[in-house]
Amino acid sequence: MLATLLINSGKVVTKEQFFEELWEGRGLAKANNALQALITRLRKLLRSTFGDDFARERLVTLPTGYVLHAEPEEVDAKLFERLVALAHAELAADPVRARDLLGEALELWDGPVLEGVSGGPMCHSSVLHYEESRLAAVEDRFQASIVAGIQGGVISELKKMAMLYPWRERLAEMLMVALYRSGRQADALREYNLVRRRLVDELGMEPSSMLQDRMQAILNHDPSLDLRPDGGRRQAFG
Repeated sequence: MLATLLINSGKVVTKEQFFEELWEGRGLAKANNALQALITRLRKLLRSTFGDDFARERLVTLPTGYVLHAEPEEVDAKLFERLVALAHAELAADPVRARDLLGEALELWDGPVLEGVSGGPMCHSSVLHYEESRLAAVEDRFQASIVAGIQGGVISELKKMAMLYPWRERLAEMLMVALYRSGRQADALREYNLVRRRLVDELGMEPSSMLQDRMQAILNHDPSLDLRPDGGRRQAFG
């Protein structure tokens, strides 16, 4: 119940949604009474831990359901999203700052999302959403490092991630660019060929146009892949 309220913090969770989340929509005799009993237990827990005012102000009963009010910095998932948004805003002007913000966001993770919680559709959907968000943030941090011109330090980690997630072409693309910028054009092209062979053999499909374009740019020594001599950054990623 607490997990369902937290992932919907600031939003009303209706009684019907709780019935689906907690009991999978099964007909439960006296379902309203069972739900109210759980809310009462949660309210007592909040009161004993944080005090009467906290419990009264944060967990609110409405005619249609219940809402838990929480500040963004009190919920790791919300703080993670805020740090990622700040990093995206900084990426073009200050990629090092963006990389550091993404590092802060990723440090909030200390295990799988909602580990140990046997929730329903809302919880399962949130697990998928935040796991995808975590992987995207990992990719964004690699990109920030490469844009900042410090790709040498991420090649090893990029290789590991590309092996763990072989179907995420963005990882392969960044690995190719990082290798190329490190003076390893042949290795970058070899990485493309490995990805292409895997896609063709296992899925019967060619790499995306994005990855094919990146391979062609590497093959042609496209200037867009290079750092400018003055330390500025050309647009290496679309």
